[in-house]
Amino acid sequence: MFKSARITLIIFLAISILPVSSAVAAFRNSADLLKYVPADTPYVFASLRPMPDKLADKIEPTVDQVLRAYQRIIRYSVSEKLAEVSSDDGGAAEAQRVEALVDEVLDLMSVDGIRNAGVQRGSAFAFYGNGLLPVLRFELSDTKLFDEAIARIEDKAGAQLSIGTVGGKSYKYVEHDAIRLVIATLDEQAVLTVVPTEFDESQLAVAFGLDKPRKNLAKSRELRSIAKEYGFSDYFTGFINNERIASAFLGSPTGLNRDLLESLDYDDSELSEVCKSEFMEIAGIAPRIVFGYSTLNETHIDSGFVVELRSDIAEGLARLPAVVPGLGQDYSGLMSFGFSLNPLAARQFYEARLDALEADPFDCELLADMQDGVAAGRVALGKPVPPVVYGFRGILAVVDDIQGMDMASQKPPESMDASFLLAIENAQNLVAMAALLDAQIAALNLLPDGKPVKLEMAELATIADEAFVALSEGALAVSVGKGAEAKAGQMLVTKSADPAPLMSMSLDAARYYGFIGEAMMQTEPDEGEEDMPMEVQSALQEAMTLIGSLYKRMRVDVRLTGRGIEMDSRLILAD
Repeated sequence: MFKSARITLIIFLAISILPVSSAVAAFRNSADLLKYVPADTPYVFASLRPMPDKLADKIEPTVDQVLRAYQRIIRYSVSEKLAEVSSDDGGAAEAQRVEALVDEVLDLMSVDGIRNAGVQRGSAFAFYGNGLLPVLRFELSDTKLFDEAIARIEDKAGAQLSIGTVGGKSYKYVEHDAIRLVIATLDEQAVLTVVPTEFDESQLAVAFGLDKPRKNLAKSRELRSIAKEYGFSDYFTGFINNERIASAFLGSPTGLNRDLLESLDYDDSELSEVCKSEFMEIAGIAPRIVFGYSTLNETHIDSGFVVELRSDIAEGLARLPAVVPGLGQDYSGLMSFGFSLNPLAARQFYEARLDALEADPFDCELLADMQDGVAAGRVALGKPVPPVVYGFRGILAVVDDIQGMDMASQKPPESMDASFLLAIENAQNLVAMAALLDAQIAALNLLPDGKPVKLEMAELATIADEAFVALSEGALAVSVGKGAEAKAGQMLVTKSADPAPLMSMSLDAARYYGFIGEAMMQTEPDEGEEDMPMEVQSALQEAMTLIGSLYKRMRVDVRLTGRGIEMDSRLILAD
């Protein structure tokens, strides 16, 4: 049977998907949302600027179709459970009630359903921490429509959410153990949060934002500063402050954090001041994570994700990437992937970390294993390493096309057009060593002049009509398939992106999601996996195909900089 607590949880989940499913932001005065966010919030995800109409018009119909495909998946999953419920005594009526509830909830997973609940295309939202407590706040075009949507769900559920009041305002809630999930419509906004059941009216007023924080994110402009430094826009920006989260547990919490931890009987008295200090030091290695959109228009979407690092860590890691020919360039084929690494720089970085731990060791007993690892690290560094390892710089693989592959039947490709590059200092020495072990390689008489040489190998003949290899002083390239001769030479001379990325990937998004869709239709499950019902397979394939139809290409570059680990991505939209 479906318990009432489970029913009320479904109601809350239905409400919480509204801003996520809408996925487009924001009203004219949406910056006002930041007035509710404490300046010292440990995390925030905010969308404060409307998505361009041209982009919204372009993607909204497809997003609606994707949501409807996922509706089918959820309906099928629920139908199996309802079949079990119906078989119980008196279960038929309950199954019918739950089915009606699910239909009402799933109606929200559509563009029309979202609009009919008072969440418009321009509805801004912010998900943030009021202290540690999570708060989701989003704008409503019509609070009456929103309240009516909740009432319809309650009616179909045959269960009403409990009602409370705070500051003369009513709110609805459901309790589970010592936690209360609450929702209210305030100031033309919907507010969802989680609070301990012990919270009194004054504490609830702070949690809801009825008592706005005097020091708030609108005044501190921290989000604006992040956007300015990293080139993010108001379309979407956010951060997670690891030091603030850690200090709530390791410092002297105040306000809602103090009230929350007291209500949960959190006691840090057994943790020594030394341990608290050193745990805060660890949190300071990566004090903050920031992310956001920099460009959002009808042709492409650019976004960034940065793990900010302590300056000495960031500067040490920034030396790890190496120059690899062609790495970081966007190829027009099916996909490309590569990474770079300077092994000597990696060794030096590791040595510097060991030096730091020896110069200023951890004294906290809970970090003893980490400190003891210094000796093991020294032993590892003392072991001999073949010189060729330190010459390694990276790899790059480019797949222009694959023919004859069928993911559904797990049929391997019949042929492919692809190239592979190994970047390594004194590449000729590596080839010379390989020639001593293989007469075929010796017969190639490869010279580091960049000129392609035909490669005759039985292993390659099964996937390509022709194959070529080319050598330079710093790299070895192999190409197979159409245009292999020209591509082998070109791989060696294509410039690396500047600055050199640690990792780079690009792919044909439509074909990629098409492959995933085909894999969903796999006729035979992998060992240990259950058969996926055909209804679910079909819906997943449709969803993947629809998502792929939105994009032309996807690209991701990861760089190590003086600021930390920076990941930039670009989605090029379909015409």
